[in-house]
Amino acid sequence: MKKKLMISLLVVCVLLPAALSAAVLDLSLGVTAQYKDNFDTIKTAIDNDNFDGLADFENYALGADVRFKLLIAEVDLVGKFSQSNVSGVDYTKIELLTTAGVSMDLLGFARLGFGMGPNWIIEMNNDTGDFVMFAKSAPTVPVPLDNFGETFINSPVAYRATLDFNLGKLMLGLNYTLETEYTFKNAQEVDKLFNANMGNGTMGVSLLFSLF
Repeated sequence: MKKKLMISLLVVCVLLPAALSAAVLDLSLGVTAQYKDNFDTIKTAIDNDNFDGLADFENYALGADVRFKLLIAEVDLVGKFSQSNVSGVDYTKIELLTTAGVSMDLLGFARLGFGMGPNWIIEMNNDTGDFVMFAKSAPTVPVPLDNFGETFINSPVAYRATLDFNLGKLMLGLNYTLETEYTFKNAQEVDKLFNANMGNGTMGVSLLFSLF
């Protein structure tokens, strides 16, 4: 009982100053770029002194980053577009990641955030214009879509961590997105929320403008 009380007091001591020092309301809009290879792949390339992939524009997914913050609670919307090739077929990959979580200002010069939510993914065949999705169990087999709701329940839940630096009304930050194997289609498999390989996450940068 005493241990639980001490942990609760510690959480309050950490979150209360952050909540009191934070702006009541904050809306930020901006652009984001995310490297498509995962962290382990980047690390291996750097260890081998191979930086070609990092310099290739086609290896990045580009899009918009929107963040709405109320005290320490934050909701993020991140939309991205990228090109992919699966079994010799070119696709345009469209992603919409929606996360809810917490965001804390650190001494006024930085902001640390963490959230989780579904990463809605569809891919469009560049030749036919057909929309498909790829299951993690069969990543090279396109599955035709009957409706877009089907992609939502099959979308993986992802974690997203952000570290932003305040530059007046601008914020420049890093982010790390880690997809889990959990989907709403198999909602009972809660354990899949906690067994993701940390090295499978992807890194990105964002430049945001705070409207208020």
